[in-house]
Amino acid sequence: MAAAVQHLLPALQELGRGTILFINGGSAVHPNGAVTGTSVAFAGESAYGLMLHNALAPENIHVAQLIIPHGIGGGDPDHEPDALAETIWSLHRDRAGFRTFVGGEAA
Repeated sequence: MAAAVQHLLPALQELGRGTILFINGGSAVHPNGAVTGTSVAFAGESAYGLMLHNALAPENIHVAQLIIPHGIGGGDPDHEPDALAETIWSLHRDRAGFRTFVGGEAA
């Protein structure tokens, strides 16, 4: 993720706007020994994203994180691809806070 940000950030800064979106599973905020690798990696990515969110806001670059607990699909309407696409678009369009949970869990 850091390599992607380093690659794209200069263009966003030149443009004077944009969105960087981190998409993670629930272990990003609720560590789970069954998925230790992602729990550790996502925690680091979450911290990196939040630092970028705070640092880049004055440059009109929005950094956000979408947490998708329990994966994509599975019968929950909020987790279906079309609903997730709308959520992702709204994060870019509305430029709210840093972290959003699919399904409305509090940050």
